[in-house]
Amino acid sequence: MLSNFLVDREQKLRIEPVSDTLVRFVSTLTDTFRTPLGDDLIHALRLEGTLSLPDLVIRSISAASSEQPFVGCAESVPPMQQLEGLQIGPGYRNRVIELIGGTRGCSHFLTMALDLGASHTLTTYLQMESRAPRREVGVTDGRWIAVGLDIEPRLENACIGLREETPMMRAARSIRDTS
Repeated sequence: MLSNFLVDREQKLRIEPVSDTLVRFVSTLTDTFRTPLGDDLIHALRLEGTLSLPDLVIRSISAASSEQPFVGCAESVPPMQQLEGLQIGPGYRNRVIELIGGTRGCSHFLTMALDLGASHTLTTYLQMESRAPRREVGVTDGRWIAVGLDIEPRLENACIGLREETPMMRAARSIRDTS
């Protein structure tokens, strides 16, 4: 009976500064099949490497698997090296799919590689925080996002919360115009 089973996925991405021009990333993905008889690990995957700042080029990458369900899955590790040298930005998603999508790789490693796109936002936040700590500056009056716009002008209209017509974004542009 299907209702006796459950599958959990845990996925994490950690970005850690190495220097002002380099960050280290660690991405993990774990799938666990839960049954009345106990838990079975399906996938335990890890990607780690470095990204240069501010250009977000993947300078190094290594993939590892401590658990995959099929013998042939081990062939999914070497193709991940093809991501080295890619720049996270416009076109990244399509290029990753071209390199490791479908039978050229593993859908789980693909998920992790696509999630590296989040490093753009996360590294921008790290840089913003180092220049103007959020808790000191505050986020509602536009000062913190003005710092972000200095680092990455494409933050404007990047999402619903950063639409150009919002009061916070108008205030951030005003702060930048007067400084």
